[in-house]
Amino acid sequence: MLNKKPTVIILCGGKGMRLRPITNDLPKPLIPISGKPVLHYIINQCMKYDLDKFVIATGYKSKKISEFIDSNFRDLDCALVDSGDSDIINRIRDCLDLIDDDFILCYGDTISDINLNNLQEYHKLQSNISTVTSFPILIPFGVMSLDDDNYVKSFIEKPVLKDVMNIGYFYFSKVHHNLFFKHNSFIEVLDDLCNQKELKCYNHAGIHITINTIQELEYANANISKILK
Repeated sequence: MLNKKPTVIILCGGKGMRLRPITNDLPKPLIPISGKPVLHYIINQCMKYDLDKFVIATGYKSKKISEFIDSNFRDLDCALVDSGDSDIINRIRDCLDLIDDDFILCYGDTISDINLNNLQEYHKLQSNISTVTSFPILIPFGVMSLDDDNYVKSFIEKPVLKDVMNIGYFYFSKVHHNLFFKHNSFIEVLDDLCNQKELKCYNHAGIHITINTIQELEYANANISKILK
């Protein structure tokens, strides 16, 4: 049995510079994938697991995100916090003014089929820690290991690295709220948690789509159906 449900913060304030010219007039979370905005998929994924309270951190073209929420999620318990042209740490601080308990932090450009019940259960098995979700890194090339004389010692085709990538879906415990006001960047918060051994990793091996570039946008359109199954 899960305890009180966490609030979901979705980071939607960036300018999406690598997706220009698409983002000249559209914030990245509203870019359509198979006819629906990225933000649509993120919110619905959370609602699928009965997460029903949201704070959306906006900035760039925030009015359009507000209009999208009003038109599509009118009955959702959702607050929009516009921090303007600001760093992630400031966006999170502004959102925390509305949250007094645990929260899940999602990126507004990342869609995943992660089981959010399993993430919460994993998190709650720990004590006073926070959790980050990972995804395997697949190198799309053949990788060679060389000796000092440039002889090839080994060749591995498209290896999966031992290290993993961060895909968001952080679960932050209430006890760590203060870290966002103690440090000057989000990376410093994560470094502090790592140094104190208070950040654990939940490994996700399903589908993960991030939209940062035109190439990734094409991949998203080709693969979104795998998440919708």
